[in-house]
Amino acid sequence: MKTRTHFHRLAVLVPLGVLLAAAGYPVVNGYRIGQGLLHPRPIPVQRPVAEPLLAGLEDVSFTSADGVALRGWYLPSRNRAAVVLVHGFADNRAQLLFEARTLAAAGYGVLLFDLRAHGESGGSTVTWGDLERHDVTAALDFVSRRPDVDPRRLGLFGFSMGGTTSLLVASEDARVKAVAAAGAYPALEADIYSGYGRWGALSAEPVLWTLRRAGVAVDAVRPIDGMCRLRGRPLLLVNGDVDPDAPAKLQASLFQAACEPKSLWVVHGAGHGQYARVAPEEYARRLLHHFGTALGVLPQVSSEAAAQ
Repeated sequence: MKTRTHFHRLAVLVPLGVLLAAAGYPVVNGYRIGQGLLHPRPIPVQRPVAEPLLAGLEDVSFTSADGVALRGWYLPSRNRAAVVLVHGFADNRAQLLFEARTLAAAGYGVLLFDLRAHGESGGSTVTWGDLERHDVTAALDFVSRRPDVDPRRLGLFGFSMGGTTSLLVASEDARVKAVAAAGAYPALEADIYSGYGRWGALSAEPVLWTLRRAGVAVDAVRPIDGMCRLRGRPLLLVNGDVDPDAPAKLQASLFQAACEPKSLWVVHGAGHGQYARVAPEEYARRLLHHFGTALGVLPQVSSEAAAQ
């Protein structure tokens, strides 16, 4: 009898243990993913080799409103207009050198800087657009005080997390006269579900819980809610049609929520951040047209020269 009872208990407990372990895996895995999203491995900043388009690149530093020291490069303006460039997650300012070259070739002042917890900037935690808004605002403050820049002629470009953050800032800061966002997400929660919701809430909610527990205001990172607050300032959205990190359907929802003037360019054959690799000349042309129209700048060089 004892042996029979023992086997009966095993027959119940073993499947139960397997079930509990299976249910616990998404939670543990979600926590691990969340920690990776909060604390990415830093990528060292590599200064571009000497080249005519980036001659005069200055090392600069400034501080966000909450005290985080930020470092970057600034190229002075030759046309009184300037554009702030905001990189994506787990990268640094050097990620946007193509955009910097394109704009510099047309005479724009260009600021590339490292967001908090990236590159050479301070901070230890990535908040996915929540506190990074302070960083972008500080970058706009820096550029607007430059003697070579007319503060009424400022543009903002961001990629991925930087694009989402740029949209958040542009919707609230009227100094931004034109904004472009590539591979941006309309809401942080939706992006987490898109990227980590393999088992729906079971796999996505542990990631979100980890972010919230670290102080990230997940529900505040929703640029889709403020798209019409641009109030007539031009918007350009860029996305690749084979981008697994920023699916076209998410980018389309941003575009649909925005008011005119707006434009959406879907780069066929491009994944996340591959626009310059797939269509460099067209990408340069669209950036110059977008910012040139809004900031009153006529192209000074061909897009082919900027793409070299």
